[in-house]
Amino acid sequence: MKISFLSVFPPYRGGIAQHSSQLKKYLSKKHHLQTINFKKLYPNIFFPGKNQFSDSSLIQGKRILNSINIISWYRTLRVIKKFKPDIFIFKFWNPFFVPCLYFILKGLKSNKQTKIIMVCDNIKPHESFPFSNFLIKKIIRLVDGFIVQSSIVESELKTFIKNPMYLKRFHPIYDNYPEKLDLKKARSKIKISHSNVILFFGLVRAYKGLDVLLKSIKNIFKKNKDIMLLIVGESYEDENKYKKLILDSGFQDRVIWINKFVSDNDVSLYFSAADLVVLPYKSASQSGVVPLAYNYEKPVVSSDLKSLSEVIVNGETGYTFKTQSELESIIIKFFENFDDKFYTEKIKEHKKLFSWEKFASSITELYDSINEKL
Repeated sequence: MKISFLSVFPPYRGGIAQHSSQLKKYLSKKHHLQTINFKKLYPNIFFPGKNQFSDSSLIQGKRILNSINIISWYRTLRVIKKFKPDIFIFKFWNPFFVPCLYFILKGLKSNKQTKIIMVCDNIKPHESFPFSNFLIKKIIRLVDGFIVQSSIVESELKTFIKNPMYLKRFHPIYDNYPEKLDLKKARSKIKISHSNVILFFGLVRAYKGLDVLLKSIKNIFKKNKDIMLLIVGESYEDENKYKKLILDSGFQDRVIWINKFVSDNDVSLYFSAADLVVLPYKSASQSGVVPLAYNYEKPVVSSDLKSLSEVIVNGETGYTFKTQSELESIIIKFFENFDDKFYTEKIKEHKKLFSWEKFASSITELYDSINEKL
């Protein structure tokens, strides 16, 4: 089957590029795949980070689409039409991209052979965006089928379209990162001397709730002098408010913040050094950090958001919390009764449910359902 796949891929950095790269890898095993990458993703003025690119030399796909250059939209549409795909897939996570995507999808609708599938990282954006609902409605009306990765995104989709054709498939477990390192060696490299390590991993943005975790550490550290916090991720907002919370805790000597975007090669180092991964998110459509933690067989403590709790087996692969005091209690009790072997075995079993093969096959499964409906 001929499949055209438009998304952000390496050399761009971040979870969506990684997800797209993995999906591309597994689709190409069984299908004739065309990959379209962005030549320019965001204008620098709209990008909150220091750099949009990873330090890898890897480049995937034809880098022809510029999100703000209409000439590149024509060029991209022409390349896709020439390929004559049975399926056109695109990733959606931000209404900023609707103008260029709408132009391409509108052009593809003239060919009834090509079915359009949207892989939804989000429907609604994490941060507010002007006219987002209007833009989302415009793009969704041109799509034949959807892949959603959480119940939250499933619900959001249904607020924009009645009876959508869709499949729900949870975020698969990453298998493209370096293997787990020896715990002592990993901690030695980071200069960690404490025996219990909490990890907060990922870009620091308001909705990810790092402030919630930092407000908790004073009580946690008082109860257990062997716990320390490792924060790994570049701040996409004012970092001073987080630094103040660290200082206010009185335990700044037990917090390490690697305030930068971490290369793929270094991901293993930080997860290998950790005992527990904490996601204190205030909102989430899904998260790539949970499958990363599972890849390294690390238990997860997350906010009790449906999009996160539905991939955590409470008491086996992790725990969920509703309040700050509950978060504190869970972490304190976790380390009082820590059994690494128990969690490792439970996660090994659980992560078998989240394979890239199953996720990739859902594309053709949805395609068949779309055609049956016609």
